[in-house]
Amino acid sequence: MKSGGAAAAFAIVGAPAILRAADTVKVGLSIPITGLQAILGETLLNCYKLAAAELNAANGIGGRQVELIIEDNQTTTKGSIDKARKLINEDKVDVIMGTIISPERSATLSVTSKAKKLFFYPTNFEGGECNRYFVATGPIPMQQVDPMMPWVAENLGKTIYVMASDYAWPQKMTEAITAAYEKAGGKIIGADYYPFGTTDFGPAFQKIKSLKPDVVWSMVVGNDAVTQLKQYRSFDIKQPLIAPLDEVFNKDALPPGVAAGTYAPQPYWMALDNPVNKKFISSFREKFGQEKMVNGIGEAGYNGLHLYALAAEKAGSLKDDDVLAALPSIEFDAPQGKIRVDATNNHTLCHSYVGKAAADGIGYEIAKDFGTIAPVTPYCKV
Repeated sequence: MKSGGAAAAFAIVGAPAILRAADTVKVGLSIPITGLQAILGETLLNCYKLAAAELNAANGIGGRQVELIIEDNQTTTKGSIDKARKLINEDKVDVIMGTIISPERSATLSVTSKAKKLFFYPTNFEGGECNRYFVATGPIPMQQVDPMMPWVAENLGKTIYVMASDYAWPQKMTEAITAAYEKAGGKIIGADYYPFGTTDFGPAFQKIKSLKPDVVWSMVVGNDAVTQLKQYRSFDIKQPLIAPLDEVFNKDALPPGVAAGTYAPQPYWMALDNPVNKKFISSFREKFGQEKMVNGIGEAGYNGLHLYALAAEKAGSLKDDDVLAALPSIEFDAPQGKIRVDATNNHTLCHSYVGKAAADGIGYEIAKDFGTIAPVTPYCKV
Protein backbone atom coordinates (compact mmCIF):
# COMPACT_ATOMS: atom_id res chain seq x y z
CA MET A 1 0.00 0.00 0.00
CA LYS A 2 2.87 2.36 0.80
CA SER A 3 4.51 1.54 -2.51
CA GLY A 4 1.27 2.09 -4.42
CA GLY A 5 0.63 5.41 -2.66
CA ALA A 6 4.14 6.63 -3.46
CA ALA A 7 3.70 5.67 -7.10
CA ALA A 8 0.40 7.52 -7.27
CA ALA A 9 1.91 10.59 -5.65
CA PHE A 10 4.81 10.51 -8.09
CA ALA A 11 2.41 10.23 -11.01
CA ILE A 12 0.61 13.40 -9.89
CA VAL A 13 3.74 15.38 -9.06
CA GLY A 14 5.61 14.25 -12.15
CA ALA A 15 2.78 14.85 -14.62
CA PRO A 16 3.03 17.80 -17.03
CA ALA A 17 1.39 20.99 -15.80
CA ILE A 18 -1.26 20.78 -18.50
CA LEU A 19 -2.51 17.53 -16.95
CA ARG A 20 -2.36 18.71 -13.34
CA ALA A 21 -4.37 21.87 -13.92
CA ALA A 22 -8.13 22.44 -13.83
CA ASP A 23 -10.67 20.49 -15.86
CA THR A 24 -10.84 23.00 -18.71
CA VAL A 25 -8.58 25.27 -20.71
CA LYS A 26 -10.06 28.74 -20.31
CA VAL A 27 -9.87 30.85 -23.48
CA GLY A 28 -10.95 34.44 -22.91
CA LEU A 29 -12.51 36.10 -25.95
CA SER A 30 -12.75 39.89 -26.29
CA ILE A 31 -15.18 40.37 -29.19
CA PRO A 32 -16.95 43.47 -30.57
CA ILE A 33 -20.46 42.05 -30.34
CA THR A 34 -21.86 45.60 -30.29
CA GLY A 35 -20.53 48.89 -31.65
CA LEU A 36 -18.76 49.88 -34.88
CA GLN A 37 -17.37 46.42 -35.69
CA ALA A 38 -20.32 44.29 -34.58
CA ILE A 39 -20.78 43.54 -38.30
CA LEU A 40 -17.65 41.38 -38.14
CA GLY A 41 -17.72 40.37 -34.49
CA GLU A 42 -20.28 37.58 -34.90
CA THR A 43 -18.23 35.76 -37.53
CA LEU A 44 -15.04 36.04 -35.49
CA LEU A 45 -16.84 34.62 -32.45
CA ASN A 46 -18.31 31.77 -34.50
CA CYS A 47 -14.88 30.84 -35.86
CA TYR A 48 -13.56 30.55 -32.31
CA LYS A 49 -16.58 28.41 -31.44
CA LEU A 50 -15.88 26.15 -34.43
CA ALA A 51 -12.22 25.71 -33.47
CA ALA A 52 -13.18 24.93 -29.86
CA ALA A 53 -15.79 22.40 -31.01
CA GLU A 54 -13.24 20.67 -33.24
CA LEU A 55 -10.70 20.47 -30.44
CA ASN A 56 -13.27 19.24 -27.92
CA ALA A 57 -14.54 16.57 -30.31
CA ALA A 58 -11.00 15.21 -30.43
CA ASN A 59 -8.85 15.38 -27.29
CA GLY A 60 -9.41 18.98 -26.27
CA ILE A 61 -6.03 20.44 -25.34
CA GLY A 62 -3.90 17.87 -23.53
CA GLY A 63 -7.04 15.95 -22.62
CA ARG A 64 -8.84 19.01 -21.24
CA GLN A 65 -11.93 20.54 -22.82
CA VAL A 66 -11.73 24.08 -24.19
CA GLU A 67 -14.00 26.55 -22.37
CA LEU A 68 -14.70 29.85 -24.14
CA ILE A 69 -15.36 32.82 -21.85
CA ILE A 70 -16.90 35.49 -24.06
CA GLU A 71 -16.92 39.23 -23.37
CA ASP A 72 -18.31 42.07 -25.51
CA ASN A 73 -15.73 44.87 -25.67
CA GLN A 74 -18.31 47.09 -27.47
CA THR A 75 -15.65 48.19 -30.00
CA THR A 76 -14.34 50.66 -27.41
CA THR A 77 -11.07 51.31 -25.64
CA LYS A 78 -12.69 51.31 -22.19
CA GLY A 79 -14.65 48.16 -22.94
CA SER A 80 -11.51 46.39 -24.12
CA ILE A 81 -9.54 47.35 -20.99
CA ASP A 82 -12.37 46.40 -18.64
CA LYS A 83 -12.98 43.05 -20.31
CA ALA A 84 -9.28 42.16 -20.42
CA ARG A 85 -8.95 42.89 -16.70
CA LYS A 86 -12.03 40.78 -15.93
CA LEU A 87 -10.82 37.85 -18.01
CA ILE A 88 -7.40 37.85 -16.35
CA ASN A 89 -8.24 38.76 -12.75
CA GLU A 90 -11.69 37.23 -12.25
CA ASP A 91 -12.01 34.45 -14.80
CA LYS A 92 -8.33 33.42 -14.58
CA VAL A 93 -8.16 32.59 -18.27
CA ASP A 94 -5.19 30.76 -19.75
CA VAL A 95 -5.06 32.95 -22.87
CA ILE A 96 -6.88 35.94 -24.39
CA MET A 97 -7.90 36.10 -28.03
CA GLY A 98 -9.86 38.46 -30.24
CA THR A 99 -10.52 42.18 -30.86
CA ILE A 100 -10.72 43.69 -34.35
CA ILE A 101 -9.71 47.34 -34.78
CA SER A 102 -6.54 49.00 -33.47
CA PRO A 103 -8.03 50.80 -30.43
CA GLU A 104 -9.44 47.48 -29.13
CA ARG A 105 -6.12 45.73 -29.69
CA SER A 106 -3.93 48.41 -28.12
CA ALA A 107 -6.22 48.73 -25.11
CA THR A 108 -6.23 44.97 -24.58
CA LEU A 109 -2.46 44.75 -25.02
CA SER A 110 -1.95 47.45 -22.38
CA VAL A 111 -3.50 45.02 -19.89
CA THR A 112 -2.14 41.67 -21.13
CA SER A 113 1.44 42.91 -21.47
CA LYS A 114 1.58 44.04 -17.82
CA ALA A 115 0.03 40.76 -16.71
CA LYS A 116 2.40 38.74 -18.94
CA LYS A 117 -0.65 36.99 -20.35
CA LEU A 118 -0.73 35.59 -23.88
CA PHE A 119 -2.86 37.59 -26.32
CA PHE A 120 -3.58 36.27 -29.84
CA TYR A 121 -4.75 38.99 -32.26
CA PRO A 122 -6.46 37.85 -35.52
CA THR A 123 -6.96 41.03 -37.55
CA ASN A 124 -4.92 42.70 -40.28
CA PHE A 125 -2.92 45.28 -38.36
CA GLU A 126 -0.55 48.13 -38.97
CA GLY A 127 2.41 46.69 -37.07
CA GLY A 128 4.46 48.76 -34.68
CA GLU A 129 3.36 46.99 -31.50
CA CYS A 130 5.71 44.42 -30.06
CA ASN A 131 5.48 42.39 -26.89
CA ARG A 132 6.72 38.95 -25.96
CA TYR A 133 3.18 37.90 -24.99
CA PHE A 134 1.50 39.30 -28.13
CA VAL A 135 0.94 36.95 -31.09
CA ALA A 136 -0.38 38.28 -34.41
CA THR A 137 -2.13 35.72 -36.62
CA GLY A 138 -3.28 38.32 -39.17
CA PRO A 139 -1.03 40.11 -41.69
CA ILE A 140 0.90 43.36 -41.37
CA PRO A 141 1.19 45.88 -44.28
CA MET A 142 4.39 44.44 -45.74
CA GLN A 143 2.60 41.09 -46.15
CA GLN A 144 -0.46 42.64 -47.82
CA VAL A 145 0.77 45.81 -49.50
CA ASP A 146 4.37 45.16 -50.60
CA PRO A 147 3.63 42.17 -52.86
CA MET A 148 0.46 43.78 -54.23
CA MET A 149 1.65 47.22 -55.36
CA PRO A 150 3.62 46.18 -58.48
CA TRP A 151 0.52 44.22 -59.53
CA VAL A 152 -1.69 47.30 -58.96
CA ALA A 153 0.66 49.52 -60.96
CA GLU A 154 0.71 47.05 -63.84
CA ASN A 155 -2.98 46.09 -63.87
CA LEU A 156 -5.02 48.95 -62.40
CA GLY A 157 -3.10 52.20 -62.83
CA LYS A 158 -0.31 54.53 -61.80
CA THR A 159 -2.13 56.95 -59.48
CA ILE A 160 -4.12 56.28 -56.29
CA TYR A 161 -6.35 58.41 -54.09
CA VAL A 162 -6.80 57.15 -50.49
CA MET A 163 -9.86 57.74 -48.30
CA ALA A 164 -9.91 56.16 -44.87
CA SER A 165 -11.16 56.12 -41.30
CA ASP A 166 -8.98 58.20 -39.00
CA TYR A 167 -7.08 55.74 -36.83
CA ALA A 168 -3.78 53.87 -36.72
CA TRP A 169 -4.34 51.01 -39.19
CA PRO A 170 -5.31 53.13 -42.23
CA GLN A 171 -2.65 55.72 -41.44
CA LYS A 172 0.16 53.17 -41.32
CA MET A 173 -1.26 51.28 -44.29
CA THR A 174 -1.19 54.51 -46.30
CA GLU A 175 2.49 54.95 -45.44
CA ALA A 176 3.18 51.41 -46.63
CA ILE A 177 1.09 51.83 -49.78
CA THR A 178 2.91 55.08 -50.63
CA ALA A 179 6.38 53.57 -50.21
CA ALA A 180 5.64 50.35 -52.11
CA TYR A 181 3.65 52.08 -54.87
CA GLU A 182 6.34 54.69 -55.52
CA LYS A 183 8.88 51.88 -55.74
CA ALA A 184 6.65 50.28 -58.39
CA GLY A 185 6.44 53.53 -60.37
CA GLY A 186 3.10 54.76 -59.00
CA LYS A 187 2.05 57.85 -57.04
CA ILE A 188 -0.41 58.65 -54.25
CA ILE A 189 -2.12 61.89 -55.33
CA GLY A 190 -4.26 62.43 -52.23
CA ALA A 191 -5.22 60.94 -48.86
CA ASP A 192 -8.04 62.03 -46.58
CA TYR A 193 -9.10 60.61 -43.20
CA TYR A 194 -12.58 60.69 -41.68
CA PRO A 195 -13.66 60.34 -38.03
CA PHE A 196 -15.83 57.41 -36.98
CA GLY A 197 -19.49 58.25 -37.51
CA THR A 198 -19.01 60.27 -40.71
CA THR A 199 -22.25 60.39 -42.71
CA ASP A 200 -21.21 62.50 -45.71
CA PHE A 201 -18.31 61.42 -47.90
CA GLY A 202 -19.28 63.81 -50.68
CA PRO A 203 -16.10 65.94 -50.38
CA ALA A 204 -13.94 62.88 -51.07
CA PHE A 205 -15.97 61.96 -54.13
CA GLN A 206 -15.77 65.51 -55.46
CA LYS A 207 -11.99 65.34 -54.99
CA ILE A 208 -11.88 62.07 -56.93
CA LYS A 209 -13.73 63.68 -59.83
CA SER A 210 -11.26 66.58 -59.70
CA LEU A 211 -8.00 64.63 -59.26
CA LYS A 212 -8.99 61.80 -61.62
CA PRO A 213 -6.87 59.04 -59.99
CA ASP A 214 -6.58 55.70 -61.75
CA VAL A 215 -7.51 53.84 -58.56
CA VAL A 216 -9.36 54.65 -55.32
CA TRP A 217 -8.16 52.85 -52.20
CA SER A 218 -10.67 53.01 -49.36
CA MET A 219 -9.92 52.05 -45.78
CA VAL A 220 -13.18 53.29 -44.31
CA VAL A 221 -14.27 50.58 -41.87
CA GLY A 222 -17.24 49.12 -40.01
CA ASN A 223 -20.66 50.75 -40.23
CA ASP A 224 -19.08 53.81 -41.87
CA ALA A 225 -18.00 51.66 -44.81
CA VAL A 226 -21.66 50.88 -45.55
CA THR A 227 -22.44 54.59 -45.81
CA GLN A 228 -19.32 55.29 -47.86
CA LEU A 229 -19.89 52.49 -50.37
CA LYS A 230 -23.52 53.40 -50.95
CA GLN A 231 -22.47 56.99 -51.64
CA TYR A 232 -19.56 55.85 -53.81
CA ARG A 233 -21.99 54.09 -56.13
CA SER A 234 -24.48 56.98 -56.10
CA PHE A 235 -21.74 59.33 -57.31
CA ASP A 236 -21.18 56.94 -60.24
CA ILE A 237 -17.41 56.83 -59.81
CA LYS A 238 -15.83 54.60 -62.43
CA GLN A 239 -12.32 54.05 -61.02
CA PRO A 240 -11.43 50.59 -59.68
CA LEU A 241 -11.93 50.45 -55.92
CA ILE A 242 -9.64 48.63 -53.48
CA ALA A 243 -11.34 48.27 -50.09
CA PRO A 244 -11.07 46.12 -46.92
CA LEU A 245 -14.24 44.20 -47.78
CA ASP A 246 -14.94 40.49 -47.51
CA GLU A 247 -17.70 37.95 -48.01
CA VAL A 248 -19.24 38.50 -44.57
CA PHE A 249 -19.40 42.28 -44.83
CA ASN A 250 -20.68 42.19 -48.40
CA LYS A 251 -23.49 39.76 -47.63
CA ASP A 252 -24.59 40.96 -44.21
CA ALA A 253 -24.06 44.72 -44.41
CA LEU A 254 -24.20 45.94 -48.01
CA PRO A 255 -27.05 46.17 -50.53
CA PRO A 256 -26.81 43.48 -53.26
CA GLY A 257 -24.13 44.13 -55.85
CA VAL A 258 -22.63 47.25 -54.25
CA ALA A 259 -19.21 45.62 -53.79
CA ALA A 260 -19.11 44.06 -57.29
CA GLY A 261 -15.74 44.47 -59.01
CA THR A 262 -13.91 45.77 -55.93
CA TYR A 263 -10.47 44.42 -55.01
CA ALA A 264 -8.96 43.53 -51.63
CA PRO A 265 -5.68 42.05 -50.36
CA GLN A 266 -6.33 39.31 -47.82
CA PRO A 267 -4.60 36.16 -46.50
CA TYR A 268 -7.82 34.16 -46.95
CA TRP A 269 -10.79 33.89 -49.32
CA MET A 270 -13.62 31.40 -49.37
CA ALA A 271 -12.80 30.75 -53.04
CA LEU A 272 -9.50 29.03 -52.18
CA ASP A 273 -9.63 25.60 -53.76
CA ASN A 274 -8.05 23.21 -51.29
CA PRO A 275 -9.45 20.36 -49.14
CA VAL A 276 -8.78 22.07 -45.80
CA ASN A 277 -10.70 25.19 -46.83
CA LYS A 278 -13.60 23.17 -48.23
CA LYS A 279 -13.89 21.28 -44.94
CA PHE A 280 -13.60 24.53 -42.97
CA ILE A 281 -16.47 26.13 -44.89
CA SER A 282 -18.59 22.98 -44.74
CA SER A 283 -18.10 22.63 -40.96
CA PHE A 284 -18.78 26.33 -40.40
CA ARG A 285 -22.05 26.19 -42.33
CA GLU A 286 -23.17 22.96 -40.73
CA LYS A 287 -22.78 24.62 -37.34
CA PHE A 288 -24.03 28.14 -38.05
CA GLY A 289 -26.21 27.97 -41.19
CA GLN A 290 -25.79 27.07 -44.86
CA GLU A 291 -26.05 30.69 -46.00
CA LYS A 292 -23.33 31.94 -43.65
CA MET A 293 -20.13 33.44 -45.02
CA VAL A 294 -16.70 33.44 -43.39
CA ASN A 295 -13.76 35.84 -43.79
CA GLY A 296 -10.05 36.37 -43.19
CA ILE A 297 -10.43 37.79 -39.69
CA GLY A 298 -12.52 34.80 -38.63
CA GLU A 299 -10.11 32.36 -40.27
CA ALA A 300 -7.16 33.97 -38.45
CA GLY A 301 -9.04 33.61 -35.15
CA TYR A 302 -9.76 29.94 -35.92
CA ASN A 303 -6.07 29.46 -36.78
CA GLY A 304 -4.96 31.16 -33.57
CA LEU A 305 -6.88 28.79 -31.31
CA HIS A 306 -5.53 25.77 -33.18
CA LEU A 307 -1.96 27.12 -33.06
CA TYR A 308 -2.30 27.69 -29.31
CA ALA A 309 -3.63 24.15 -28.80
CA LEU A 310 -0.79 22.59 -30.78
CA ALA A 311 1.84 24.63 -28.90
CA ALA A 312 0.33 23.85 -25.48
CA GLU A 313 0.24 20.15 -26.25
CA LYS A 314 3.83 20.17 -27.46
CA ALA A 315 4.91 22.09 -24.35
CA GLY A 316 2.85 19.82 -22.08
CA SER A 317 1.92 23.01 -20.25
CA LEU A 318 -0.41 26.00 -20.27
CA LYS A 319 2.17 28.33 -18.76
CA ASP A 320 2.50 31.35 -21.04
CA ASP A 321 6.27 31.11 -21.41
CA ASP A 322 6.14 27.38 -22.11
CA VAL A 323 3.50 27.82 -24.84
CA LEU A 324 5.50 30.67 -26.38
CA ALA A 325 8.65 28.57 -26.42
CA ALA A 326 6.86 25.77 -28.30
CA LEU A 327 4.85 27.99 -30.67
CA PRO A 328 7.47 28.64 -33.41
CA SER A 329 8.22 24.93 -33.71
CA ILE A 330 4.71 23.93 -34.79
CA GLU A 331 2.89 24.34 -38.10
CA PHE A 332 -0.85 24.41 -38.78
CA ASP A 333 -2.54 23.33 -42.00
CA ALA A 334 -4.93 26.29 -42.15
CA PRO A 335 -7.70 27.00 -44.68
CA GLN A 336 -5.43 29.63 -46.31
CA GLY A 337 -2.53 27.13 -46.49
CA LYS A 338 0.19 26.06 -44.07
CA ILE A 339 1.13 28.72 -41.51
CA ARG A 340 3.51 29.12 -38.61
CA VAL A 341 4.61 31.81 -36.16
CA ASP A 342 8.01 33.46 -36.60
CA ALA A 343 10.17 33.00 -33.51
CA THR A 344 11.79 36.42 -33.84
CA ASN A 345 8.62 38.53 -33.66
CA ASN A 346 5.55 36.36 -32.85
CA HIS A 347 3.99 37.37 -36.19
CA THR A 348 2.54 34.71 -38.49
CA LEU A 349 3.85 33.75 -41.91
CA CYS A 350 0.65 34.46 -43.86
CA HIS A 351 -0.46 33.90 -47.42
CA SER A 352 -1.16 36.91 -49.62
CA TYR A 353 -3.95 36.99 -52.19
CA VAL A 354 -5.74 39.69 -54.17
CA GLY A 355 -9.46 38.98 -54.38
CA LYS A 356 -11.89 40.52 -56.85
CA ALA A 357 -15.58 40.67 -55.90
CA ALA A 358 -17.90 38.79 -58.22
CA ALA A 359 -20.90 40.30 -60.01
CA ASP A 360 -23.17 39.41 -57.08
CA GLY A 361 -21.05 41.66 -54.86
CA ILE A 362 -20.58 38.91 -52.27
CA GLY A 363 -18.10 36.22 -53.31
CA TYR A 364 -14.57 36.69 -54.60
CA GLU A 365 -12.34 35.17 -57.22
CA ILE A 366 -8.59 34.96 -56.67
CA ALA A 367 -7.11 37.64 -58.94
CA LYS A 368 -3.51 37.00 -57.82
CA ASP A 369 -1.69 34.63 -55.46
CA PHE A 370 1.61 35.92 -54.07
CA GLY A 371 2.31 32.83 -51.95
CA THR A 372 3.48 32.87 -48.34
CA ILE A 373 5.03 36.11 -47.09
CA ALA A 374 7.33 36.11 -44.06
CA PRO A 375 6.75 38.99 -41.61
CA VAL A 376 9.66 41.45 -41.62
CA THR A 377 9.43 43.62 -38.51
CA PRO A 378 12.22 46.17 -37.92
CA TYR A 379 10.11 47.43 -34.98
CA CYS A 380 9.90 44.08 -33.23
CA LYS A 381 12.26 41.43 -31.92
CA VAL A 382 11.08 39.24 -29.06
